[in-house]
Amino acid sequence: MAIGATIYKANLNLSNLNSHHYADYNLTIAKHPSENETRLMCRLIAFLHAAHEDLELTKGISSVDEPDLWQRDLTGNIVHWIELGMPDEKRIRQASGKAQQVSIYTYHDNKADIWLDKNRAALTANKKVKVFHINVKSDDAIEQLLFKTMNLGCIIEEDQMHLSDEKQHMSVQITQSL
Repeated sequence: MAIGATIYKANLNLSNLNSHHYADYNLTIAKHPSENETRLMCRLIAFLHAAHEDLELTKGISSVDEPDLWQRDLTGNIVHWIELGMPDEKRIRQASGKAQQVSIYTYHDNKADIWLDKNRAALTANKKVKVFHINVKSDDAIEQLLFKTMNLGCIIEEDQMHLSDEKQHMSVQITQSL
């Protein structure tokens, strides 16, 4: 018997001082059995960083046809395709063919640098692609904010994201690599 997804609820209060986007989001997030807690939290961080009223969580890791997040217009066309991790060049080309904009959020420190160096020429040549790196600034793991039901505040200013719940605060740096 297959293990089902674990469901999380996230109530988010976002204040993005860079883009002047202020909103509340109530998300239901399905964690695939093969997805770890760090990746789930990085999906949530990517959602907050790229937040838009039409941005959606997708089937993500359980679907090869969909990104982790996407923004579609009223006709169903993909405006923004968002990948997590280190996708291969073929997947990036496919995403660029389907979407107006592609963002990649890496979160493995050493591996991300190697992946970026290997793919830099192809990524730089593709004007639709932006690459960001998620770096947790504190010694605490971001999983400490993960609960079945989360109430998180998020403030984004410059390249800093401040996440907090009732008991703790965490700073995350998101830098644009390309």
